[in-house]
Amino acid sequence: MISSQRARYLGAIASVLPSVTLVACSKDAPPPTTTTGSATAAVTAPASASAPATATAPATASGSATATAPALPPSGLVGLGHPNFPSCPSGAFCVSEQAKLDAKQAAPAPFAKCAATAKQAGGVGPDVTGNFNAENTKTERAKTANACCYTWVIPCPGGRLLRDATGAPAVARVTTRRDWLLEAASAVSTAHLDDAARAAQAAYWTQEAAFEHASIASFAQLTLDLMAFGAPPDLLADAQRAALDEIEHARITFALATAYGGEALGPSALAARPGSCRTLADLARTTFVDACVGESVASAQLAERARETADPVLSRLLATMGEDEERHAELAWRIVAWTLRSGDPAVASALAAVRDDVVDELVSLTHATAAASAIDELRAMVLREIVLPCAIALLDAHEEAVSRVSESLRA
Repeated sequence: MISSQRARYLGAIASVLPSVTLVACSKDAPPPTTTTGSATAAVTAPASASAPATATAPATASGSATATAPALPPSGLVGLGHPNFPSCPSGAFCVSEQAKLDAKQAAPAPFAKCAATAKQAGGVGPDVTGNFNAENTKTERAKTANACCYTWVIPCPGGRLLRDATGAPAVARVTTRRDWLLEAASAVSTAHLDDAARAAQAAYWTQEAAFEHASIASFAQLTLDLMAFGAPPDLLADAQRAALDEIEHARITFALATAYGGEALGPSALAARPGSCRTLADLARTTFVDACVGESVASAQLAERARETADPVLSRLLATMGEDEERHAELAWRIVAWTLRSGDPAVASALAAVRDDVVDELVSLTHATAAASAIDELRAMVLREIVLPCAIALLDAHEEAVSRVSESLRA
């Protein structure tokens, strides 16, 4: 899957910049290297990843106002990567062991006075539920005898982010309504789950649905930005098709949130004022961050979860969404290649900077193995084996084209 995704994106770049090399598609190609500042960095990261674990995610409040993406509880492990490419929210916390605890709720021996799961209040952000972590507990008990430690992760939202005028992600609040529910997704099996597991799934899919719904507006804004810079009709048509995909994704995820939670959910009014890209370099940068990276990762996550889930209905829905996200990422690589072809030096500088940010994040993820979740490992694999080779090929092709033009002018 990884090699086919990489080949697809490199082919998309080559359709716009024919001088791009496809050598990075080879299974035997060496690990990519690139330059950050004056030093050359070679990046290695975990070779594989398992499916993301289910975790409690924040539900979205009802109402008609637009909500900024939820803040997260304080933790030393949140945001392991570069700030431009935040890793999926994760963290750790410790509490004191409980005096009375039902045996079914206890952590394994010798930590039976610790609960198997515990909640951490989020303050201004949502509460999160952590799973017991024996290694962290052993370490903490060197300082606090009755400590019980937990780790948590909230899977990253899928789809292209809608950013408001300040650059922050924005979503509509969720309310009670039935017209956004896709009937096929309502058939997902929930009987095998206990109340806590169903609540966790409902909260997660409610968050996903809010972001998928916002992605519709994001692609509408992308269409306007592309038109403002004179983009060709094929890019405009594919941006419009992607918006239609996101309507379907929102209907799927609202239906899943409803199936797990039991209450019919849909979006309220989206009152955000999206921030437009003022320069071509802005368009290149945001497309790279939110789509070349974001949708490549989302596609891999959805494909992984589709393979791992035992529910055939859910597996089919996730696989379809993953294929759509891969197509959206392919469009993003075509867009950034088109922005480079303009010859604006600010575009090349912006893309070189975000390429170097990818390297920085990979270094952070690679050196944070003790805290890395399966989601972080999958993200690192996508960055290392898909995003970075394609970014290098993209910029190399541009430099080669510039060099050829310069030589022809001198001749």
